[in-house]
Amino acid sequence: MGRRRGQGPQRQVKGFRPGKEPPQLRKQAARQQFGEVNAAQERLIEFFAERSPDESRALMKRWRLALLVGAAALAVLGVVLFSWSTVAAVIVLVLAGVVLFLWWQLRRQREALETMADQVGGGPGRGRRRK
Repeated sequence: MGRRRGQGPQRQVKGFRPGKEPPQLRKQAARQQFGEVNAAQERLIEFFAERSPDESRALMKRWRLALLVGAAALAVLGVVLFSWSTVAAVIVLVLAGVVLFLWWQLRRQREALETMADQVGGGPGRGRRRK
């Protein structure tokens, strides 16, 4: 079988076509590939193994958008709260800063997360429908 253009070598799991393995086998192969990982990375591996790379990318894009919208909404709410209570406004603005920091971190690590999703999820072509 030849490789499709733009894809690297596919890993083979005996008895399954590349990219069609059950999530449990993809998790096991990812654990062997990545070796010793911390708890957060373990959860990411399990998360990506249950989805195709395209689904993972779309979900990460929704997370980034939701965090940015949430930070903006909290910032507006914080400004409005200044007329009611300064303490409440400061708390809400600090929460807006935390949400904005989370958005920035997710945006900064986007390439690494997408690479991990490709490796764990079965390659860049898994999950796409053919026309």
